[in-house]
Parts: sequence; structure tokens; C-alpha cells
Amino acid sequence: MRRGLATGLLAGLVLGLLVIGTPAGAYHTHFQYGCNDTFYNHDPVTRADARDYAYIAAAEGYQWAGGCWNGNNVDDSPGDPVEDPHTLGEGGDCSGFTFKSWWERAETGDPWFRYHAWMQNVHGPYSAADFKAGVGAANVTVAKASTTYMDAFAASNHIGMIYWANTSFNQDRIIEAKCEACGTGTWPRTYRGNPDYSGVRRLYWAG
Repeated sequence: MRRGLATGLLAGLVLGLLVIGTPAGAYHTHFQYGCNDTFYNHDPVTRADARDYAYIAAAEGYQWAGGCWNGNNVDDSPGDPVEDPHTLGEGGDCSGFTFKSWWERAETGDPWFRYHAWMQNVHGPYSAADFKAGVGAANVTVAKASTTYMDAFAASNHIGMIYWANTSFNQDRIIEAKCEACGTGTWPRTYRGNPDYSGVRRLYWAG
């Protein structure tokens, strides 16, 4: 009897140490298990519609190569390891967020519009470098001076959309999926004055 009790206590102590010693980064919510594939094709939408759509994702999470979020203003999968698509966390990355906010068709040769539900798990075919190069029928590079809201600034490794243009001191209010630690949101940025960034535009907005 004592031996069984001692064995049980030892096993409980080992289990407790294992739980306490588990690093926070090893915890994953696997948020994407609740995502779906809901989309529909749409007539052209306005830039304002696209900006409203993008703003729903502000305060949501960031997931490298990800593509779905629930609009509750909380990162539901905080602290996941960076640049690991297998953690299945909440949020898009920079190019996936832009793809969905610009109502892009999944087919690179189709310039028209597709509504992607927030919880649709889709990243799209473009990287930040693709957007910078104007890849795809609906995406073109433009002079930075001609950009307006819901155009974007793209570098080879990041893209952010203009929420408010030219706010002050060569800054724009940018809406972007930035990083695992900071999530998705709007921040003042100086991408306009950074030579690594090019101006990019999605064509065919309504109005």
C-alpha cells in the first residue's frame, strides 16, 4: 500500500514538473481548425468597402502563411513560434491580409473581385515581393506620390495598405499584419520615404 502511494506521489510530482517546465511557445490553440472555405464572387467594391473589411482584422492575430480571423479584437493564438505555418494560429500574414482585403480572386489571371469571409482560411498566391513587382492581373506598381487610401507600400519582405494617407511628417497610417508579437493593426509608418518600398495599387475599384 505504501509502495503504491509513493509511486503515485512520484508520478504526480514528475507530471507537475513537466507541466511547469513546458515553454509557453509550445502552446498552440490550433485556431485554424475552426476556419472555413466561405467565399463568393462579387461585383467591384469601393476602396471604402475594402478599408472597412480590413479594419475588422485590426487587433486580431498574425499567422505566417495564415488566412483567417474571427473579428473579436483579440489575438486568439498569442505567442506561437514565428514563421511556422504549422502552428495553425489566428490571422493572416502581410501578403495574405492584403490579398483578402483587396478582394482578390484566387486565380492570378482574373482581375475581378471575390469576397473572402473573415474565417475563410485562404492566403492567396502572392508574396510581398509579388505585390511589389505588380504580379497578377489586378495589381500594378504606381508612383508613391499618387497613392491614396487602400493602395499599398510593398517591399520584398513586407506589404502594408494605406489606411490614411500622408498623415504627418512623411508618415501614413498603415493597416498591416505585422508580426507574431504585434499582430494586425494600424500604425504610423514611414514606408513612403523608405526606398525599399514601392507603391502598389489594386485596380478596378468601384467608383
